[in-house]
Order: sequence, then structure tokens, then C-alpha cells
Amino acid sequence: MKVLARSLALVLGLCTSLAATPGAQEVDMVTAGGWITGTPTGARANFGVVARDPATPSGNLNYVDHGDRIHVKSESITSYTIVDDTTRQITGTASIDGVSGFTFTATLVDAGEPGTADSFELTLSSGYSASGTLQGGNVQIHPLP
Repeated sequence: MKVLARSLALVLGLCTSLAATPGAQEVDMVTAGGWITGTPTGARANFGVVARDPATPSGNLNYVDHGDRIHVKSESITSYTIVDDTTRQITGTASIDGVSGFTFTATLVDAGEPGTADSFELTLSSGYSASGTLQGGNVQIHPLP
């Protein structure tokens, strides 16, 4: 009986340590929409994002900088990374003003409700970058079953 109890304790301990292994990503999704003023000209930029699932990333990004008058539209989502409990980073390919051949990285932070402390950052392979705390809108991380 003692051998069985020790074996069971060993198995349970192993399962617990495997479940807590760092680096294992959950499956969730991020939705976001709003505007920032952290653009190169300080003008307003609107964005919308939906992305999900580190194993098979998918989604869309749409971004318009009203000062520089550029329109970024994702063509594919190539990675979705759960950075920490509140931060998601997505990468992909995009068109800028209808011209394909660019890549992007977007970092979104859900800092709680009502979204006034959430942030958005976009970096393009063209050299363009913009970031800031949302002036309006919300970033939401949604657990998926």
C-alpha cells in the first residue's frame, strides 16, 4: 500500500510540474479597436485588430494614419505570441496603400477596463512605427475553450 501511495504521489507531482512548464502557450484571441496619437506626425491613427491561436495564427489588422495618410492592411498573420497575461504580439505580411511586400509587428496590451490604459504599437518593415496609449477604444483578450 505504501508503494502504491508513493507511486501515486510521484505521478501526481510529475503531472503538476509538467502542467506548470513555462513556455507552453494557451489558446486565446485578442480583439482591439481604437485610436492613438503616437504617430510620427502626432496625428490621429485608427486601428482594428482581431487575432488568435499561437498554434495556427489567424486574423486581421487594419490601420490608418491620418497624418501621413497611410493605410496598412494585413495580408496574413504569421505569428501570435502570448507575451504575458496582458500582452499579445502578432506579426504578419501587409500591404501599405495597396502595395504588397511589407511585414509588420503589432503589440497590444489589455491593461484592464475601461481601456483607458490599453496600448497599441505598430512597426512596419518600411521603417514606419507608431505607438501609444489608446485615446479611445479598447483592447480585449478573450480566453478560448
